[in-house]
Amino acid sequence: MKNFKNRAFLLAHEDLMVLDVRYDMADGTYGRKAYEAGHYKGAYFLDLDMDLAGPEKNHGGRHPLPPREKLQERLRSFGLSKGQPVLIYDDGDNAAAGRLWWMLKYYGLEEVYVLAGGFSSLAPEDLTKNTSQKSPGDIVLEENNHMTASYEEVKAYAEKDVASRNTVLVDARAKERYKGLVEPIDIMKGHIKHAQNVFFRDHFDAHNILQLDKTKENFKEILSYEDVIVHCGSGVTACTNIMALDELGKPSRLYVGSFSDFISYEGNTVERD
Repeated sequence: MKNFKNRAFLLAHEDLMVLDVRYDMADGTYGRKAYEAGHYKGAYFLDLDMDLAGPEKNHGGRHPLPPREKLQERLRSFGLSKGQPVLIYDDGDNAAAGRLWWMLKYYGLEEVYVLAGGFSSLAPEDLTKNTSQKSPGDIVLEENNHMTASYEEVKAYAEKDVASRNTVLVDARAKERYKGLVEPIDIMKGHIKHAQNVFFRDHFDAHNILQLDKTKENFKEILSYEDVIVHCGSGVTACTNIMALDELGKPSRLYVGSFSDFISYEGNTVERD
C-alpha cells in the first residue's frame, strides 16, 4: 500500500520525520500526556486542536485549517526539510493521522505515510520519553486549492432537486449520526441533502489495518463519479476516507468545514433517514 507503512518500513528508513498525533476527542490533554509517557524515538508531537486546526469562528467548522505560516514554523522547529519523507502515527483509528496526512499532501509534500496499526504496532525497544533537538528545517508549505471544495459548492449541491450525476458528496461519519439518530457534538441532527454515507472506520480490520477489498466494496457506489467531495463533522475523519480513496487511485476533495460549517449558516436544512 502506498499510504500505509509498517514498523519494518519505519525502522529501515532513518531519514523519516516521525510525527505523533495521538488524540482523544473526549480528553484534549490525552495526546500530550500519552506522548510524554512514551513515544517513538525521535518522534515529535502535534496536537490536533492546537496545531492541526485554527481558531473556531462563526463559520468554517469546528476544525478549520490553521494558518499556514504557523504550521510551517512548527514543522521547521522539528527539523523538517524540503523533500524529507514523513511518517505519522496515532493510536490506530487513523483519524488524527489521516487529517495530518491530508494536510501535508495539501501543502505540497509528496512522501507522506501513516503507520499501519498505529502506536500499538511499535515495540517497547522503539520507545523513549526523551525529545531530541534538531537544527531548524527549511520546509516550505504551499496550498493546493484543487484538493478542497468550498461551502458554496456544497450548498449548490444540496439545493438541487435531484442528486448530481457527476458529483457526489460523501459523509464519513458513523451511520447513526448520518441518519440523525444521535448527535453528540453538533447542534443539528442528520446529513446534508444527497450525501452518501461511507463510515471512515469501515475500511479497517480489528487491528486497524486497511483492507483493500473491503474498501473497494465500501466505495463501489462512489468510484463511478467524476468529482468526489468528502466531509464529516469537522473535516478530520473525512481525511481518512480521502486517504483510503487514494489507495484505490481515486482523487477526491475535502470540504474542510464539513457538517459543522454547513449547519452554521441560517436557513440551511438537513435530512434524516
